[in-house]
Amino acid sequence: MSLHGLLLFLGLLFLAAIAAIPALGDLRVRTGALLALWAIAHAIYLAAARLVTVPAERSPCASPPGARPRLAPLWIVIGVALLARAVLIPSQPTLSEDLYRYLWDGRLVARGFNPYLHAPDDPSLAPFRDRLLERINHRNVPTIYPPAAELLFGAVARIEPSPRAFKLAMLPLEAVLWIALLFLLRRRGLADERLLLLAWNPLVVIESYGSGHLDLMAAAFLTLALAMSEAKRAASAGVALAVAIVTKYTPLLLVPYLVRKRAVLLLGVAAAVSALFFLPFAEAGASLWKGLATYAEHWEFNGSLYPLLRAAGATVRTSRLILAAALAVAGLWISLRARSATGAAVGLYTAYLLASPTVYPWDLVPLAALLPLHPNAGLLAFSGLVALSYVPLPAYHATGAWTEPGWIRWAEYGGLAAAALVAAWIGRRGEAQARRAAWASETRPT
Repeated sequence: MSLHGLLLFLGLLFLAAIAAIPALGDLRVRTGALLALWAIAHAIYLAAARLVTVPAERSPCASPPGARPRLAPLWIVIGVALLARAVLIPSQPTLSEDLYRYLWDGRLVARGFNPYLHAPDDPSLAPFRDRLLERINHRNVPTIYPPAAELLFGAVARIEPSPRAFKLAMLPLEAVLWIALLFLLRRRGLADERLLLLAWNPLVVIESYGSGHLDLMAAAFLTLALAMSEAKRAASAGVALAVAIVTKYTPLLLVPYLVRKRAVLLLGVAAAVSALFFLPFAEAGASLWKGLATYAEHWEFNGSLYPLLRAAGATVRTSRLILAAALAVAGLWISLRARSATGAAVGLYTAYLLASPTVYPWDLVPLAALLPLHPNAGLLAFSGLVALSYVPLPAYHATGAWTEPGWIRWAEYGGLAAAALVAAWIGRRGEAQARRAAWASETRPT
């Protein structure tokens, strides 16, 4: 079967698995069926990812040097990706209530209220109380989202404060992400079809267009910043990085690497533009950080190292301080060792996820955005295994108590480590065989 035919065949199988998800209804109840479909879609995704990431000399996707990019396989990738998103956009977000918090905050912003000043259950917001309030969690905590996110929420609320409208707003943002990725792929001489590693990733599709999580916006502007930086457009890169930072604060992880590279103009523009985004909400003062501080101090979900420290007897505060210090050290080491900004971003985000007490599946979206450039086997596996964190959801929905089987995190993080180790072993074995073959050819009598 030709590349086009095989990609199309896999794409149709992938679409069938994704298209079955909305028919399940409330995913808090049908979590088992969701995870089965997710696993099927992820297996298909891995097969397709293998097809487009084989070494260039053996890849049917790679173009000869100097040849024009082959568009047909790329358009199959894009077409399947768009259809997968289209079938999920009309569905209700039942895996997570975050989208309803976006809509609540957006309604406040659209009407001129500052979401950093008052938690949703504050009596001063009584005129806004309706069924939307019943759908959001942590009603006693002011918003944790940065100002660019709040401005997006407000813009969507002015048009149509609905889950569908917010999901539709992700499409142009993801288009920016795809364009930036294609630019980076072509600069490296990599096949355009590698876009599949983002576009067909079930985690990205389900979390961004099923649950409607915001992380795709941060991924888009972070990747755009990386592309602009490689294009030697420091000021534009600074603007894009600023938007990424004030959408989700995690792109700040890149600052040590940029300091090492002496990207003074980029960092200066990013700092100035970030400050401008805070101006519309400046009246909140210290309350700008109140919700975020609560999140950082108390939230815990699906972490890897954090529960090990707690099990060893460390207090909540001590565990978090140890992990923060470990992340700082790892961040500096990665920043000093990284050979590229995209490689630094992958390493820094991975370190952050391992050190964080809170790892939601959608937190992986910015990391998944870089998989076309750095198709790490462990991260490819983890982007599927992290779905196991939803296993306790039906019991939680029925009883209100979150009871997590002990095997889940071992499966998630053990799978990540195992896949990374196997890939490293295979890579080293291949290198050793290549060296032996080269030595044999050099010593063979002529």
